Amino acid sequence: MSEDPELRKILSRVEKPGRYVGGEWNEVRKRPSARLMKVALAFPDVYEIGMSYLGQKILYSLLNRDRDVLAERVFAPWPDLERELRAAGMPLTTLENGIPLREFDIVGFSLLYELNDSNVLTMLDLGGIPLRALERGEGCPLVIAGGPAAFNPEPLAAFIDLFLLGDGEEAFPEIVRSVRALKRAGCDRSSLLSELSGIDGVYVPSHYHPVAHGASPLVVPEPRGDAPSRIRKRVLRGFGRSPFPEKIVVPSLRVVFDRVAVEAARGCPQNCRFCQAASVYFPHRAKDPDVVHRTVVRSLRRTGYEDASLSALSIGDYPHLEGTVRCLMDELAQDRISLSLSSLRPGRLSRDLVENILRVRKTGFTLVPEAGTERLRKVINKKLDDREIEDALTFAFQGGWKLVKLYFMAGLPTETDEDLAAVVSLVRKALELGRSILGAPPRIHVSLSSFIPKPHTPFQWLGMEDEGRLLEKQDYVRAELRRHRSVEVKRHPVATSVLEAVFSRGDRRLGPVLARAWSKGARFDGWDDRLDPGLWRQAFDEEGVDFRDYLGALGREERLPWDHIDSGLSKAHLSRELDLALRGEPSPSCLERSCAECGGCELRFWKKPDRPARISALPAPEPRLGKPSEEMSRYRAVYSKRRKSRYLSHIDLIHVLQRGFRRAGIEVRQTEGFHPKMDLSYGPALPLGMEGLREVLEFRSARIMDEADFLARVNKALPEGVRFASLTRLDRSAPSLHDAMVKFIYSFDAEGLGRADLKPLLEGYRDSTPGAGNLEFDVRRRRVYLRLDPPGRGPRPQDVVRAVLGIDDPVFLLRRDEIVLRADPN
Repeated sequence: MSEDPELRKILSRVEKPGRYVGGEWNEVRKRPSARLMKVALAFPDVYEIGMSYLGQKILYSLLNRDRDVLAERVFAPWPDLERELRAAGMPLTTLENGIPLREFDIVGFSLLYELNDSNVLTMLDLGGIPLRALERGEGCPLVIAGGPAAFNPEPLAAFIDLFLLGDGEEAFPEIVRSVRALKRAGCDRSSLLSELSGIDGVYVPSHYHPVAHGASPLVVPEPRGDAPSRIRKRVLRGFGRSPFPEKIVVPSLRVVFDRVAVEAARGCPQNCRFCQAASVYFPHRAKDPDVVHRTVVRSLRRTGYEDASLSALSIGDYPHLEGTVRCLMDELAQDRISLSLSSLRPGRLSRDLVENILRVRKTGFTLVPEAGTERLRKVINKKLDDREIEDALTFAFQGGWKLVKLYFMAGLPTETDEDLAAVVSLVRKALELGRSILGAPPRIHVSLSSFIPKPHTPFQWLGMEDEGRLLEKQDYVRAELRRHRSVEVKRHPVATSVLEAVFSRGDRRLGPVLARAWSKGARFDGWDDRLDPGLWRQAFDEEGVDFRDYLGALGREERLPWDHIDSGLSKAHLSRELDLALRGEPSPSCLERSCAECGGCELRFWKKPDRPARISALPAPEPRLGKPSEEMSRYRAVYSKRRKSRYLSHIDLIHVLQRGFRRAGIEVRQTEGFHPKMDLSYGPALPLGMEGLREVLEFRSARIMDEADFLARVNKALPEGVRFASLTRLDRSAPSLHDAMVKFIYSFDAEGLGRADLKPLLEGYRDSTPGAGNLEFDVRRRRVYLRLDPPGRGPRPQDVVRAVLGIDDPVFLLRRDEIVLRADPN
């Protein structure tokens, strides 16, 4: 959003204004013009979650490479900003240029989670776009949705113009190019949708109508006219060598996955029967190790991140894992950059792999048994036996890990009380094993969620266990483990899982229910403290829809609301897998059998022999600033925090500064311990929203740096609003930063505050307020300057202004002009 005066007032009243201002490092901001196709990449959750999503990073990079396309980001506003925007009559706008959503050619939503659907409606409404597709006229943007939660598009069918199913790297730019060409040719909206429906992977809901089928209570989409009966998802065939963005946007706020994350593989070959992601991202494809290595290293250099990770649904099945990790850590360890791996199966742990990961710092150790017994793990096709779990835990504790996370599900098909008791037993065994190796009980975090029979999985025909019974199972596990102080059990709310199940298995009858619930205030339903089950029950009742229709078993002979979406795995294959599950029989992974044996898909092109793995050396990075020295030097630097950076908390600012130092090649002494970080000292934190003109920090470095070189380097490596003004190399006898601070000068603009003469009011405050005797002030050209003692020794500037002017929250009016330091005696 652009920062106009009205918006500044609004941001001063919301919890996290930094979510909405943009200006981050590597942001792409093009000048809007009529010739550019304008695409809003919309994520229906908060900034911290959306900025962690790899899909948006890929599309943002791909689209902005096109000189004829302007792609900008927008995230769901938290209810506090929504309330303020509605009160002010202001629209929801994008981060880069502050463009209202209604002015874009395309608004594309990434759907990762069914319980974000209500946020889609919020964003459309605040963006000035009619909610329902049929209400949109020729001047409205084309509303597109894609992502894993789009593989049952029916609940959102009334609100989305078209869905894109499958990989977006080729398909989404193709849609954008087609829209541009069709608009220039004068195509109307109806004809535009008809033309786009011919693109592989595109589903246009208005070309289908819902019909009842058989005995099922669910309605299914029936094609109108010559619309296709099935939509085959888009699959990126050249995934192994496909580009992955290196110059990613670096959030100024701390986000959920705040690191360089590079996709090493897409899909999963293991075929766990509960896992929808394995079908959605099918087939399993590996990225060329040279591409992975190059992308990680270059991205770290361009972002300044201190952590990297290799991402995949099953990273242990990446065929080049050990070699890639070894090569990466040879480079990353030099700069104390850590590497983590997602979802590593115990069978793929090796001493060499673990030792390489631990060369910098310990990352999290997570095991996902899902079930307590080997019998039940065979039912769900989770290829993990008790011995492998024990070996993995032994490996972890011997490696020094003192915290282990274990993930389980309750309500799995054929689950018995014995299976549930085995969850408790497994956790207790882990506790005892850790105690015997570490000499003290390890910390164990147990996550317990409810099984949902998702579409496009072998379990899609099964019902979900009763809500009351699921609560009993969660209570049992928690009660049994409560006496173990080092064990923490986190339960995923059952009510949340029930609503997720309804919308993941839903049909078009849910559209009116969603609109009704949204109108009653449903927002951020996937957040534990935001879901209101009573509100949703009212919405179902008022629309005459029984939510239990979506939770029961479904006949295999019936058509399902998502049958027209082809994930790549045949329905016959899913049915055979269900039969095996009910008999308690596992099936081999895609890596363990030939395609001829399985016959479950028509995507055999992916199973080609890998090229010989070769990782090329990369050019050395730019030399670090300054000359090496045998002695550690201490430096003091002065910088400003202004404009958009004022909306960053002190913790967020620390990360912005440290990443800027890394990008600039400024070497700083690191802290010791398991989690080494740059060792910097800062002046007192600025309150969120207050600007600072001359802030101060100190650091030590084993390099002799020139001030001009330092300023030239660091100021090229910092985002908008943060700039350094000076660097001083301190004498050993110089006082510490804390001891050197003697006064703080703050100021505010008195223009328009309705006070003719503030001096008597300030004098009265100083004379009547305990501890304010040292307050000094000056008024120059309607700007009031306050000279205060260091924090803790007198009143805060906001306390002075609040008392004198009667303003409840004056922080955004104030700025800190200077931290006055005691002169160096030398």
